[in-house]
Amino acid sequence: MAVNVKQYNPGFLTDKELISAFCIRLHEFDSLLESLHLCTGSSNVHTIVIGPRGSGKTHLLLRVAAHVRQDAAWAGIFPIVFAEESYEVATCGELWLECLNRLSDQAPASDRNALRLSYNEIQATPDDLTLQDRCLGALLDFADRRGQRLLLIVEHLHRLLADMADPHAGWHLRHTLQTEPRIIWLGSAAGRFAEIDSSQHALYDFFRVVTLHPLDVRACTRLWRAVSGREDAPRMIRALEILTGGNPRWLTIMARCSAGRSFRELMGSVLDLVDEHTEYFKSHLEALSPQERRVCLALARIWKPAAAREIAAQTRLNTSHCSALLKRLVQRGAVAIEEGNAYRQRYYLAERLYSISYLLRRGGAAADPVRALIDFMVGLYAPSKLSDTLESLSRDADVLSARIAEPLREAAFDASLSLIQAGSTPKGYDLFGYVMRCLNSGLAPAHEAQTATELLTEALQRFAQNQDRAGLALCDELIRRFGTRTEPPCDVAALALQAKAEALARQGDYPDALDACSQALARKPFREKPELGFFAAYVGYQQGALLWRCRRPAEALAAFDRVSKAYGRSAQPASAHIAMHAVIGKAVLSFPDQTASETELAALLAGLDKAQKTPPVQLMGFVVAGIPADRALKLIQASSAAALLLPLTTALQQELGQKTRVAKETEEVAADVQRELATLRGWLQQRRCETPALDETRIEAKPT
Repeated sequence: MAVNVKQYNPGFLTDKELISAFCIRLHEFDSLLESLHLCTGSSNVHTIVIGPRGSGKTHLLLRVAAHVRQDAAWAGIFPIVFAEESYEVATCGELWLECLNRLSDQAPASDRNALRLSYNEIQATPDDLTLQDRCLGALLDFADRRGQRLLLIVEHLHRLLADMADPHAGWHLRHTLQTEPRIIWLGSAAGRFAEIDSSQHALYDFFRVVTLHPLDVRACTRLWRAVSGREDAPRMIRALEILTGGNPRWLTIMARCSAGRSFRELMGSVLDLVDEHTEYFKSHLEALSPQERRVCLALARIWKPAAAREIAAQTRLNTSHCSALLKRLVQRGAVAIEEGNAYRQRYYLAERLYSISYLLRRGGAAADPVRALIDFMVGLYAPSKLSDTLESLSRDADVLSARIAEPLREAAFDASLSLIQAGSTPKGYDLFGYVMRCLNSGLAPAHEAQTATELLTEALQRFAQNQDRAGLALCDELIRRFGTRTEPPCDVAALALQAKAEALARQGDYPDALDACSQALARKPFREKPELGFFAAYVGYQQGALLWRCRRPAEALAAFDRVSKAYGRSAQPASAHIAMHAVIGKAVLSFPDQTASETELAALLAGLDKAQKTPPVQLMGFVVAGIPADRALKLIQASSAAALLLPLTTALQQELGQKTRVAKETEEVAADVQRELATLRGWLQQRRCETPALDETRIEAKPT
């Protein structure tokens, strides 16, 4: 069940809702509690949590406050939670005045009136040092009366100190926190800043720092499950981790947009998501100074880590001035520095979706790289088993019975077989019988269509129950009665031949299984009826797998080649899916024949143009795995499809030791592609030395 999560204002949640919604940053939470344990009363550990916008700082700090309030073991500490933004604070005295104000709202009812009276009296104090002393006196009196220490939870310390007019504010704060054991500080900042990093500043090396890193796949999965209430494939979560940069806020937004959507639809809705949050993006830009805004927009346009000189050229600013602006933006958490390049620092926007938002809203050529990356990610990370996306067709037969189009018909047939194989036999056979009735509806006498359908359904049931002999007898009966017909229900007879071929293959009778495949492919329905293209493609693939099993690789290669050429560009998804597996069969049989693989890659690249939304990434991976990286890279870069396959070319370049500079999202996808290629090469090498396993006559996803 989905939990209530506020992506912008977790402070609106009750303690119970906060605790229920808290499912990530568990290690950091334990670390903050450990810091509190170390506060002995004679000396305290003051802590600051650092992380960019949306990384979960507020939720984490509020979770600590809720735990301290709820757990009797922490009765000696009273948390005072500041507002997320303390815009009214301009001096150190006003900081403690705001603390008194927040305490008067959060204290037990018996203390509120007295604290409010103290606040109203003290706030008129004109001198800041006197104001500071009086506020601290009221706060510590409250602590002494209750026998508790005060835990101050203050956000955005970097901005708080920057907005203070008093240059000595940091020293005043340090003195108070060092000398007053009744006060513990737990704060946050969007990034590291000079006041804690420079030895010339008062708060240098004063706070224990807890850094919030981007979420990994496991944490993203926990958050996704908590917000969406869905269990989705790890590959899909990995794609969303890359797209959001592991940012909890944006992952939460994506999870809320996911209701009723497939992964492909969700990735395609990025533009809608950006549009819905345009004001959010604009508000953060408008909060910057004009020159800081120019720097951020230049980084968004470049969309890859860039040196200060390159950014200065884009903004028409002096390089040293641009460097100073970048340093300020890094401290604010708006810009991050690329790791591992100490000689020349490169900068990029900390929130990945800012760049994507900006480029998509600009439209035209600027948006093309973003769209190409999203399409590539859909091809790489989308579930590869057709049954994963088609099982939903079986949930409501009324939807199909109203009007079953040809693509839905073939998809429903494949879904029925997938359900049967997965053990959902009643649902699978119900859907299968329905599809058969649709195939023959109005085209054959009702009693003949029903008889043929019942015979084939019963045969499949026998096969599922390991009663192959009975199943084969039923198939032979169906073929005898309807196999010579040229009109319906000859469709069902052709399907019976396909089922017979599978059963014979399971028994090891490969010659007879091949004969059944040949007979099925020769039948008029498979040759002439477009709506049966899926079944013809399936039997053709099955024929290639059987020839491979019989150690007739040349004939198997030819069979796979016929299927890939006939259905590789089919508008019917299921037929194209089988063609993809036929190409995989070709890749296995050709490995490590470089010439054959290069020819296949050239054909794939020729058919891949900008009008095609999703490149056949997984298919291309099998082909590229059979070619030396330098040759594959040369072929792709020379094609018009190179821009659509940037993560693949980046992976090949990195494999060859070449330096690359691409967007962080592309870099992470490329790392996954490298791992994928290594796995595929090992799989191809292993399969080249083996005959196919029994279940390889069924359509399966590639190995992961």
